[in-house]
Parts: sequence; C-alpha cells; structure tokens
Amino acid sequence: MIGNILGLSLLSGILYRLGGIGKPFRSWMRDWLIPGVVIAVMIFILKIQAPWWAYLISYPLMGGALCTYWDDSDDPFKDSFSRIINWMYPEDNFYLHGFIIGLGLFPIAIWGSLGWIALLIRAVVLGFLMGGLNWLVHKLNIPFGDWIEELSRGAFIIVTLILL
Repeated sequence: MIGNILGLSLLSGILYRLGGIGKPFRSWMRDWLIPGVVIAVMIFILKIQAPWWAYLISYPLMGGALCTYWDDSDDPFKDSFSRIINWMYPEDNFYLHGFIIGLGLFPIAIWGSLGWIALLIRAVVLGFLMGGLNWLVHKLNIPFGDWIEELSRGAFIIVTLILL
C-alpha cells in the first residue's frame, strides 16, 4: 500500500510540475489529471466508500482548486473575490491553495465513509505543507526552487491521503 501511494505521489508531482512548466505542456495536466489520481487512490488503495456521484462531484471541486493560487489574474470577478479572502494579495497564497484542494473531497465526507475530522485535518496539513514549502524555498533561495516546489506540492496531494 505505501509503495503504491509513494509511486502515485511521484506521478502526481510530475503532473503538477508539467502543468506549471508551460509550453509544450498545459495546466490541464495538473488541474484535471491529479484529481483522477486522488480518486483512484481513495477507491482502490484506501478503500474509502462513497456513492459514485460523490466522487463525480469531488473531481471538479479539486480540479477547480488546482486552477487557482488565489492571486492576481485578468478576471475582475476572480480578483475581487481573491482580494476579500487573500491577506497576501496579489502574491500566490499556497496556504489557501492547499487548504481548498483538501476541502475538495467534502462530498465524500458528506455521503461516504470519509470523516469530517480527517477531511479537515488533511486540508490544514496540506495547506501548511504547500505554503510552508513555498516560504522555505524562497527564504533559503534554493536552486531549482520551482522544480522542488511543484514536484513536492503535487506529491503532497497524494501523500496526505494517508491521513484519511
């Protein structure tokens, strides 16, 4: 089980990085493939029970959360929303990014065997891991920081599933 989760964490990290590289890759590789990996881990490895439609609802919630870093954009509506909730505007807020990704599984907590406490703990841990890593990489001016950050953030999404 642990080996499978670590392998899929590596896959998720690679997808997250490919989605952030730009051409020839696209962000959809991160935003819409990683939720599929999360759901596969939950169903086939962790054996978390939920109706199929709870997983179907969770998929776009996670994908939508992966689409934003809660920063400045070209969309005035999104910017007004980000200004209200993001105390670090216009910088990327990876604490909030990770937390919201973690909350993307709430339909499975409502209608499945995933508990609310576990969901909230994972969301908080994911937020602190993503935000803390970003802070640490920039504070220490680590070479290849973008690679380290994105590979790690993608892996964190899967590794933290063991908290469930």
